[in-house]
Amino acid sequence: MSKYFFRPALAKDVAERLLGNGMFSTTTLFLGAARRTGKSNFLMQDLRPALEERGATVMYVDLWADKSRDPGELIAITIANALAAAQGMITRAAKAAGLSKVSIKGVEVTLSQVGNTQGASLADALQALQDKVANPIVLIVDEAQHTITTRSGMDAMFALKAARDILNASGKQRFCLVMSGSDRDKLLRLVHGNNTPFLGSHIDDLRLLDEDFSAHLAAQLAVDVPSLHIDNARLAATFRRFDHRPEEMLHALNVVAGPFGGGRNDRFHQLLDEEANKYEAKRASEYMTAYEGLSKLQRAVLTRVLSNGHDGRLFTADALAEYSRAHGRKVAAGSARGAIEKLRAIEPPLIWKSERGDYAVEDSGMRRWYERLVQQKAWPPVT
Repeated sequence: MSKYFFRPALAKDVAERLLGNGMFSTTTLFLGAARRTGKSNFLMQDLRPALEERGATVMYVDLWADKSRDPGELIAITIANALAAAQGMITRAAKAAGLSKVSIKGVEVTLSQVGNTQGASLADALQALQDKVANPIVLIVDEAQHTITTRSGMDAMFALKAARDILNASGKQRFCLVMSGSDRDKLLRLVHGNNTPFLGSHIDDLRLLDEDFSAHLAAQLAVDVPSLHIDNARLAATFRRFDHRPEEMLHALNVVAGPFGGGRNDRFHQLLDEEANKYEAKRASEYMTAYEGLSKLQRAVLTRVLSNGHDGRLFTADALAEYSRAHGRKVAAGSARGAIEKLRAIEPPLIWKSERGDYAVEDSGMRRWYERLVQQKAWPPVT
């Protein structure tokens, strides 16, 4: 069974937008998606090829790939390596000895000096790359929210913004940025607030895999296990129970219908639903553990977010009265804000805030857990 579902139409639309075609064109795209829902795969296996097919030079850096290195350093070395490759200045021997250099404004600098105050700026390196390749350049920074954790990372973001403005000023060349993140709330801190590098930018949500993906799986199953009788609608509903996470769904399908599975018959959907039950039970246990670690006030605020969706009304008189009843003492707006910030700072965060000031639960599975307990008249849970 194919483990990847290509999304060429979406990749084409995004690529055309970045390369300046159509009314929705942009040079900076912020893209948010929940963890393990296919974001990085889309960037690498769909968007990057679509951009390259249209003549763009694409650089990709995953800031989660090496957490021991500073995000700013990872961005700088990605640009330096792309420039070195374009200039043909990396030899195997030189690279092994750490002697690789690039030429920027007629001056040779080592790769480690790119983006360094003693070397060449990111803007100069990108201009040198633009001069060499003479086509649009796109830098994809995956998990870009990690740049907010270090001074160097934030400096790199400001430098990239400046480079974008400089390179695109003439209208004769194009430098585009794609910033993705699985922590939307932290990604927001790059675009929202007076001292942010990309003030005024907006975050787009990558569409979740849904019926098209489950139909793709059904087609593959029909080939690999022709004895199965698959209900496409039921398969799609089960995939949603796995929080739209392809790896979780594929694991369950392998357990049920793989070579050692017991569901290669009429029990296929029944056994797949049982795997979904196990997944939801595991997630519920994780949610319960997270809930147990909260203070009374934090629990009250989280309950408000879970029950009220995206309306952002967390500081009204009614909301504060609700917190006060749960907390057993009067709660002021400042205390409520403090609780919210702690819920946002937890790793992984429990709630996020949009650029418009709306609040929502970070994990949609937690809302289903909450709604299930409410239906069972078991909320708040006993701790």
